[in-house]
Amino acid sequence: MIPDPRENIWEHSRNVLDLYRRRARGEEEMDASAQAAEVLAPFIRSVQKPPRLLDAGCGSGYLWHSFLRRGLNIEYYGLDYSPSLISIGREELPAFGLPPERLICASLEDLRDRPCDLALLINTLTFCPDFRQPLDRLAQSGAEVILIRDNFGPETIRRWETDGYLDPGFNHLKAYWNQWSAAEVSSFLGQYGFRVEPLVDRRSRGRVEMVVDKPYRWSWLLACRGAAGGRLGGRFSAACKNSCQAV
Repeated sequence: MIPDPRENIWEHSRNVLDLYRRRARGEEEMDASAQAAEVLAPFIRSVQKPPRLLDAGCGSGYLWHSFLRRGLNIEYYGLDYSPSLISIGREELPAFGLPPERLICASLEDLRDRPCDLALLINTLTFCPDFRQPLDRLAQSGAEVILIRDNFGPETIRRWETDGYLDPGFNHLKAYWNQWSAAEVSSFLGQYGFRVEPLVDRRSRGRVEMVVDKPYRWSWLLACRGAAGGRLGGRFSAACKNSCQAV
């Protein structure tokens, strides 16, 4: 990840900034956001106290709307390394009940002392140089469930390439566009006591989707720890099974 705003591709696309503002206003819902809220709904409803959810790579925090639309009560926190996207969320989302301080400008690698019950990464790991450090941070946050949507395939393919669709004068900037081995990621999470289940992405249905001329195999991994002594309790085991069957 490249947190320096001068080198960060997310800071230099007017189209993306406008899109993320519309989403922060609740004007449109991302397909992946809808699926994430529905997958996590059984976990959220299985406990009395609203669980703390960390949306890692939250953009402008628009995922908040997907939980509101479904009447899901959570303590939402969003983390993103783009100052412009976080600023959009802090401007727009208080009108929908989210305190601006719940949106944090930082990198996953810098994550410290932010315990959570649920962790969510939508299209985030692909832009990281490696998946291990961010997932290690999340696993150590105490999360009982980590839900990931990303470019998963049978093998890891690392890409360091230009975007090509940025504002004029910035298309020389490069970023990571990695594909991760689903088996590698699952095995890594297994070392922290997670049981990992793959889920089909509703948008792509296993088809390759081109994003800025790069191939993406969108799919999901649902990782559940759910130990009897966990803060959310052993009910997660049943909720995890129901979510896997429902999607």
